[in-house]
Amino acid sequence: MEYLYSDEGQLAWLKGYCHPIRFNDLAKNNKIPKDLLDALPPAEGYAKAVFPTLDEQDKGKAAITTKWDAVVGANVK
Repeated sequence: MEYLYSDEGQLAWLKGYCHPIRFNDLAKNNKIPKDLLDALPPAEGYAKAVFPTLDEQDKGKAAITTKWDAVVGANVK
């Protein structure tokens, strides 16, 4: 787990074109190699990224699991 959140681990996510949770910190501290930055959208766009809180995720899950069938028209079990 520690590796996944280390600079090295976070850069490994970037190499696979995944957005790591510590992207803004890595960009701010100039720890992302230029070749990786050139292959990604500009870092400025990530500065405005908002991640839902656990409470927001729980509310979204509740809305989806209780209303999905009616909205989509499917009977998912």
